[in-house]
Amino acid sequence: MWLFIMFFITVKVGSSEIKVQEGDVLNLHPRFEDFNKDHQILWTFSNDNQSSRIAQLYHGNIYTHYENRFSGRVQLNERTGDLNISNISTDDSGLYEALIVLNKQITKIKFKVDAFARVSVPVIIISSSLVSVHQSPAFLSLCLQVLLYCNIKELCSL
Repeated sequence: MWLFIMFFITVKVGSSEIKVQEGDVLNLHPRFEDFNKDHQILWTFSNDNQSSRIAQLYHGNIYTHYENRFSGRVQLNERTGDLNISNISTDDSGLYEALIVLNKQITKIKFKVDAFARVSVPVIIISSSLVSVHQSPAFLSLCLQVLLYCNIKELCSL
């Protein structure tokens, strides 16, 4: 007599896109609560056909020293599986994946992250030499309105 043991494993896949500004903290939430020692999570990062492990929760232990580029910037929450990466840079843009094993159920969650550089505030400088006598009064009035608006806006943001 043959004995067949069958394991039924459910695989779920989810994904989302996240935009984050350079220098901020990237927070990735797999939307699970109350991990215990039997639950596992593996976080990976992929960019330009290269994939690397970032962090792992395995049998209640947290491992985060896999990739030098994330060294000292990665935190993994052992209760929720949330991954936080501080001081994010544009080089950290790519695909982040969480592979979660809970009660014979495997869930794979993908996060497409786009880290963008900060944009500096433009400075408008108008020199009196730019305004000539030949320009119309309407143009001068417009220039004064723009300057007044910019100064008021600047004062309000202080």
